[in-house]
This record gives sequence, C-alpha cells and structure tokens, in this order.
Amino acid sequence: MNSLSEKKWKEFKIGEIFETKDNDGTQVPTGAYINKANLNEGKTPRITVTSQNNGVDGYRDTNDKNKREFSNFISVNFLGNSFYQKGKATLDMKVHALKLIDRELSENLALFLITAINNNTRDSSYGNQLSSTDLPRKSILLPIDENEKPDYRFMEEYIKEIELRKRKEYIKYCTETLEKLGGGNAL
Repeated sequence: MNSLSEKKWKEFKIGEIFETKDNDGTQVPTGAYINKANLNEGKTPRITVTSQNNGVDGYRDTNDKNKREFSNFISVNFLGNSFYQKGKATLDMKVHALKLIDRELSENLALFLITAINNNTRDSSYGNQLSSTDLPRKSILLPIDENEKPDYRFMEEYIKEIELRKRKEYIKYCTETLEKLGGGNAL
C-alpha cells in the first residue's frame, strides 16, 4: 500500500463527487424542521446539530410530511461537524446529507472522506453557518487514481490498514499488561 505522501492528490468540489438535489450541483439535500409534538419515541436516529453521539439527538419516529430520511450517508451540520450514518436516519434542519454519486459508502471510505470534509469545514460557526448551497462549493483534497479520479479503493484500504495496525498494538498492549499482572499468556 502506498503511503499518503506517495499518492497524487487533487482538489474536488463536494458537489462534484456527492449527490446534489438539483441538476446544477449547487445544493445538497438537507433535513427539515419537524415540530417536537410530531416526533415520537421510536427506533430511527434523529440527526441534529450536535458534535456528540455521532450527531444523534435521540430515536424518534414520525409521520410528518416534512420528514427527510436517508441511509448510508455522511451527515454534515451547519457547524461543520461530519459523521457517518450507516443505517436509516432522519435529519433535522441545517443538517446535510452527502451520498457519493457513483458508489455506495463503506464505513472505512466514509471515515477517510469525513476527515477531508472536516479539514475544510473548520471555519463554520454559529455566525458563519455552512448552508446547503455553501457545502457543494467547498473543496476537499483527495488521493487520485491514474485517471485523476478520487481513488476510493486506496482510501478504504488506507483506513483498513490503520485499523489493523491499531488492533495489533492493542493486543500487544493487553498481552504485556496481563503478563505484568501475572495473568500469563491469556491472549
């Protein structure tokens, strides 16, 4: 596997690689306001503007006509916080849904992309909100393949490699700690 420094990189507008809800690529899909009286305790994650708990405010179901539901996407709130949402979720207003144009997200690919997105949404704040028309114009730097397209395979493999290395480090740490405590070779 190539290291990050060995790869060629290129800037892409978010609207070039993620789906937009209009044909000219100027607006990403977003959530909608639903009155709390229309939100019932349920099983569907409700993604709101928070930097905690993967953006999940709670689990709510609703039949409200304004409900906007997505699955397997990256949520980005108006403060620039991004999270991977694997399953079905509904979005509050000012929370945007990013889905790749030409492929399904995997968790590893989403983690790589989230890092790139977060690197370019740090300047967002309550006074400088990230709108559904600002987000597609933001640029992110990504590794590219021989056709100068985003190298999604590399991104996914890179995250897998990091995860494997961290697991090995953790197992080594646990083994050494158990040996120090007199637990023998329990792993």
